[in-house]
Amino acid sequence: MRKILLASTALVALTSVSAMAADVTISGSTAFTYVNDDKKDNSTSSASSFGVETDIAISFSMTADNGMSASMTYGMDDTDGAADDANATLSGDFGSIMIVNNGADDNYVLAMDENFDLVGEGSDTHNLLGGVTGDSIGYKLPAIVDGLTIAVQTANENDSESFGYGLKYDAGVAAVSYAKISDSSKDYSSIALTGSAAGLTFAVEQNVVEASEGAADEDKTLNYGVEYVLGDGLSIAYEAGSSEDETNSSTTSDYTQFEVKYAIAPGIVAVMTSSDVDDQTNANADVESMDIQLQLSF
Repeated sequence: MRKILLASTALVALTSVSAMAADVTISGSTAFTYVNDDKKDNSTSSASSFGVETDIAISFSMTADNGMSASMTYGMDDTDGAADDANATLSGDFGSIMIVNNGADDNYVLAMDENFDLVGEGSDTHNLLGGVTGDSIGYKLPAIVDGLTIAVQTANENDSESFGYGLKYDAGVAAVSYAKISDSSKDYSSIALTGSAAGLTFAVEQNVVEASEGAADEDKTLNYGVEYVLGDGLSIAYEAGSSEDETNSSTTSDYTQFEVKYAIAPGIVAVMTSSDVDDQTNANADVESMDIQLQLSF
């Protein structure tokens, strides 16, 4: 009888371990950057600097016997040792739930923003979908129509709360999305059109920030970007944008960026980016920079 009990206990323990077994992935990246910035409107006529940024991410994923799946990612960079990737998801026939720790990642609605960011490096003046601080939870509905994504998210921490919703329809060649997030003082909205074909990717996005409760204050940003893959690891990208104070009918800033990227080998990428920012509200914020990066990923 004792042998049977021991065998049964061992079998239960083994089953528990197998049920909790997860796939674990560790990834890392480091980038060495040289920036030369001719700030013509700044008191300093020119400035150059070196920089190194390193990121490490650990991801876990598992699928339960009932078909539900769960994943978690935790990452940190060398800037301040804080998490720059921290989220967990639970998915099934009901849809998908995402929990984001302290704004370290974009939740479902927030992720529908920044479609135009095809250059990825350098300096710019993006007006992004905002209103989210602290921890957040998002819910993505199960697929109702092929290509249609519907999601909501909310955050409530440290006397700051927000609620947002978003819709995206992807027809394959092109996709259109709309997202809105509101907090106690402002409403943030974003509408975008993206597409890709034959190595060419394009995106156009308009973001609007307006004071809630009917206050006369509205800012608008129009951004667009294009990227073309030439082949053999070489690609080029162009991005531009303009921000306006709709209340005062005036342009507050413009920026343009051009980037050349070359994949030397798997995990080794060289990037050169030229950025030009004209900030008409603060002359000292103007930028004319050339960034050169060597990116390594593991």
